Amino acid sequence: MIRPQHCLAMFAFVLGTSTIACGGSAPPPAPPASAAPITTAHPPRTTPDAPFRDKAPSPDGRITFTPPTITEFKLKSGVRVLLAERHELPIVAVRLVIGVGAGDLENVRPGLVSFLGQMLEQGTKKRSALAIDDDYEAIGAAHATWFDWDSGGTSVKVLANKLDAALEIMSDVALAPTFPDAEIERTRARRIAGIQADKSSPGAIAQNALAPAIFGRAHPYGHTLGGEEADAKKLTRQELVAVYERLFQPANATIVVAGDVTREGLQPKLEAAFGKWKAHPGAKPVSKRGPKTPPKASAERRIVIVDKPGAQSQVQIARPGVPFSTKDRDAIGVMNAILGGMFSSRINLNLREKHAYTYGARSFVAMRHGAGPFVVAAPVVADKTVPAIQEMFAELDGMRRDGPTDEELALAKESILLGMPGRFEAVTDVAAALADLAVYDLPLDEYAKKPARIEAVTAADVKRVAGELLHRDAMTVIVVGDKAKLASESIALGLGPLEERDAYGNVVSAK
Repeated sequence: MIRPQHCLAMFAFVLGTSTIACGGSAPPPAPPASAAPITTAHPPRTTPDAPFRDKAPSPDGRITFTPPTITEFKLKSGVRVLLAERHELPIVAVRLVIGVGAGDLENVRPGLVSFLGQMLEQGTKKRSALAIDDDYEAIGAAHATWFDWDSGGTSVKVLANKLDAALEIMSDVALAPTFPDAEIERTRARRIAGIQADKSSPGAIAQNALAPAIFGRAHPYGHTLGGEEADAKKLTRQELVAVYERLFQPANATIVVAGDVTREGLQPKLEAAFGKWKAHPGAKPVSKRGPKTPPKASAERRIVIVDKPGAQSQVQIARPGVPFSTKDRDAIGVMNAILGGMFSSRINLNLREKHAYTYGARSFVAMRHGAGPFVVAAPVVADKTVPAIQEMFAELDGMRRDGPTDEELALAKESILLGMPGRFEAVTDVAAALADLAVYDLPLDEYAKKPARIEAVTAADVKRVAGELLHRDAMTVIVVGDKAKLASESIALGLGPLEERDAYGNVVSAK
């Protein structure tokens, strides 16, 4: 039994001005009826976009896209600079972009270039890895380094009044890394742990198998960006230094800036940080042409199986696609949106809405400096794997045969056009968009002219590019699932030879 004298100690809660009590305590008096309402001492704050929000959107649903105005100039070192001023907030985003990446280097160990991206902030001639992080944190900066197939570099976002300090740290990271042995070993251990974890991820396994299955191990795209465990174990500091010296030179670099800064204010700051940058002796600029597309023999129709029984199968239908420089880039983008690039795409409505084989199916075309993969992918219910593959091929065949309907074409164009403003929402988004101009040698008015190009794509254009890209005989099917079940059922697909690979994409057996 709870005694009254203990009640307040055990069950006292303060709610506004009222105290709940028990065991004989009198309730608090009610506030007088004439009590004045509580008022705040400060008026509500307004935001910079308050005038915009005062006016409701027009009812026609149209969105006006205004591309950024881009200023271009060069530093004394020869480094190109692209600037988009945005003065709504006192924030600046900067990227030092190296316009070539892992796919542009031949005879380089798989995983080496992405490893370099991880190592850039792990120590310089005057800062340790911890000091780099501490100095960035002291000025409230968001920062990163990276390398992917087509590009790499370092980035920072900071308050405008901290830009000088941010650029000094950024130039130190980019121009004076030392690749300390202890940090290499720490990064190597993390890389190996991540690769080993792939064995537990059907999605990672599917990607591991896709790259060598359609490109072959001898091709730069025939590996994942991280490479294999053996690659990580053999990687040396000398290799890192050699590839760094090839990539980090003014001829390969562009600095892109977006935010609350003018050219007059920015150029002296960049000259102080990067104006004396010189190429390493004997280093030659790396070409952006990308690797050659593998011959058709390496992508002939067949099915690749990775044995991993479970409730779902990871299914991918893939082939080498097209490079970013293709003249049909816009038509292919519209075609892919209709096929599998939107929620309302043919593949998703078929596999998800009509047959309930998956929570989501999609397709994408990885346009790189070279021809990256074209992929149709979905995680599907395990016992519906073969029917799902058949439905995927039916949609590929239907797009080639019939092309799009007028409604599909209009919806795909609208989706692409209405998505464009989102690429320029924040200063980091603007910097990323400017980086693409540098990486893919696009004109400064690319984003201003793109809407008209998308609008000009016709149903005949879509059908033509579908006919060129979606040939059944060029496709390889990659399935991560139950081998015992799939080996017998896959005969019904008539997809040619069956090949088994392990979790890292290496051939186990072929029939």
